[in-house]
Amino acid sequence: MTETAVLIIGGGISGLSTAWWLAQQGVSVEVWEADERPGGKIRTTTEAGYTTERGAGLLVNFRNEVDQMIQQTGLSHSKRLRDETLNRYVVHNGELIQAPMLMPALLASPLWSLFTKLRLITEIMIPRSRQEDETVSTFIERRLGREILDTAMDPFVAGTLASDPDLAEARSVLPRLKALEQRYGSLTVGMLINRVLKRRRVNKADTFSFTGGMSDLVNALADTSGVTLRCGMRVGSVRKYQDYWQVTAGKEGVQHQISIPHLVVSTPADIAADLLRPVDESLSQLLAEIAYAPIAVLHIGIESGSINHPLDGTGFLVSGQNRLSFNGNLWMSRLFPERAPSENTLLTTYLGGARHPEQVDQSDEILADLVLSDLKPLLGIKGSENYIRVDRHYQGLPLYHGRYQARLEKIENMIRTLPGLYLNANYQNGVSVRERIFQGRQLAQKIAVKLKSSAQFSPRELSFVLAR
Repeated sequence: MTETAVLIIGGGISGLSTAWWLAQQGVSVEVWEADERPGGKIRTTTEAGYTTERGAGLLVNFRNEVDQMIQQTGLSHSKRLRDETLNRYVVHNGELIQAPMLMPALLASPLWSLFTKLRLITEIMIPRSRQEDETVSTFIERRLGREILDTAMDPFVAGTLASDPDLAEARSVLPRLKALEQRYGSLTVGMLINRVLKRRRVNKADTFSFTGGMSDLVNALADTSGVTLRCGMRVGSVRKYQDYWQVTAGKEGVQHQISIPHLVVSTPADIAADLLRPVDESLSQLLAEIAYAPIAVLHIGIESGSINHPLDGTGFLVSGQNRLSFNGNLWMSRLFPERAPSENTLLTTYLGGARHPEQVDQSDEILADLVLSDLKPLLGIKGSENYIRVDRHYQGLPLYHGRYQARLEKIENMIRTLPGLYLNANYQNGVSVRERIFQGRQLAQKIAVKLKSSAQFSPRELSFVLAR
């Protein structure tokens, strides 16, 4: 094997983004991916005229680092922005109601009672809490009231994160809101101050995908100069030997081994636990305790003329109170029209999660029947579907439940005792593509600084392993 500056085993977005950032600093990177293709859960499929996403369907961004990556990878021409005039909906009393995004609309919305609206206005008077591990439910109900929790925050936590707000730790799931309370004593005051002080420095948030779907991003990162991708490489063992990490992997019956000074494990937590058990049993146990929610993604194609709703929005989220069979529904061909054949509509529905973990094991036909029985009255659907696809993730998203930050802090403290070892995956610091790109940059900078300050290793002597 030729000399490698960075070895990556696993080509998920966390690993590929870290590799890309390192390559921008002249560090040679090699990627070992267990699957036959990179991207992890991110994969775009085109069939029967429909373009669907197996995992993340779009990218919501406000970070300069993401803009920089897209520009330097040449993806700017492929970027497809969402129509910013589209509404956002939630289900309320069996109907789709526009979700207000600004204070005037919020106070006029039929979603909440007069008492709740007054409560929002007086949020500034609610004292801060020093409890670090309170749940999302406790935090939101304390600051904004039960009605806001039930109609707005519960759908967000269950629909986008597949979690249970009664179990999810607010500090992990809502870090910015918790930080506003701790710093300013009020969410309202904090938002106003940030808006005034940071207006000129913070990017305007935008939502987008790419011409060929989210796989365009994966392919661009995998094709980066200085990054070598090897698929079908399954890591078998990780060992510490003096100042090096020894990693072995198999591909088509052939064993590969490399000794490296720096090792980054970017697998799901359970795989990381298995790989690192011979290194540190306590670290392995903490990683093994991180649970994941199973998720099913159902794509339905249907003739547009058979849908009575104008579909003038991005889709909608569902609160637990509505007792629907799914957590959220995106109107993908309204977001990005080229995702469906002419005169047809693509609806993408998210099922399972903490609410209905058993749904991932149900057949395509059962899931489609469940969803359509709920969608038809909401959207006024009178026709039948002409396309169905289901993507299943038995370990979809990490559940930030319990005293999650305390667990991560213990893990980080243990990692510090193992020089040259790093963890980087979506069970740390956010699951979104945006945050994985940002965390990849943070880690790449950390490693690059160590390389530059080290007398015995040059940048081309760094090896970087990400296992998925």
